[in-house]
Amino acid sequence: MALTMRAVKPTAHLLAIAGLAWLPGPAQAAAAPATPPPAPASAASAPDHPHRARAIEIRAARVRGLAEQMNQPAADLKQACRFESDITTPPPPGLVSLSFDDGPEPGATEAILALLDKHQIPASFFLIAAKAQRHPELAALVKAHPLALVGNHSWSHPNFHDIPAAKQSSEVDRSDTALAALEAPKLFRYPYGNSSCETNAELQRRGYRIVGWHVDSCDWAFDKTGSIDAHEAKICGVDKANREHFVDHVVSAVKARKGGIVLMHEIHPNTLAKLDTLIERLLAEGFRFAPLTDPAFEASLR
Repeated sequence: MALTMRAVKPTAHLLAIAGLAWLPGPAQAAAAPATPPPAPASAASAPDHPHRARAIEIRAARVRGLAEQMNQPAADLKQACRFESDITTPPPPGLVSLSFDDGPEPGATEAILALLDKHQIPASFFLIAAKAQRHPELAALVKAHPLALVGNHSWSHPNFHDIPAAKQSSEVDRSDTALAALEAPKLFRYPYGNSSCETNAELQRRGYRIVGWHVDSCDWAFDKTGSIDAHEAKICGVDKANREHFVDHVVSAVKARKGGIVLMHEIHPNTLAKLDTLIERLLAEGFRFAPLTDPAFEASLR
């Protein structure tokens, strides 16, 4: 899973930070009831748990990232390679590349692959290597699928801003070894989108291209109820009109960028429930789908 934010005015940063005092910490979240909403019938094959803990982690990482970007000079952050996953260069016009983080996920991986077959479109799957070892049959399904690419999403999905360089290196080394037979080409996406200069250099030495995104679906925030509240809408840059409409939000964001790499996650049932509709909407808008290996996306990879 990865995260970042669309470019917004500094005042929007302030609003977002000020509006997040309500957000629960891990202790409060653990004490709260966690009864998931029923999965829509169209997502019958999706997992029935909403991975609430991961959503809390993403929210916390995003708030910290916003505060850091608000309070530190942009030149210093760039020099430290802190936030590079939100791709600022224009995408290839009219082309969309779907990407899914945090798999493989029983039920979800198969459901996504079935939709790729249905619509004959490609997508990339950034796998957590420890999960791929627990579910080798699902990792093999992705590898064998002619429309799917396997990417590396680290060994255990830590926040690279919270661990020392040696631990970052271990995460890359273990995941590189575990996924070696699955990856072609070698693609890496940082957990939470949080990068470092040291790991950038190591990835490049190992032959990886680093993959961010043009459009963050913010599906983690929509997952609990299918809508997003005003506070998280500020964080994610979701227009007020789209706060109850995940598909409208993603289509609107893709249209604003005129295409691009779209970040989503396998672990969120609402994403799976809406994915068929999202693909159909993007096709109806005239967008074409392409893999990350398409030469048109070369300038978007690092």
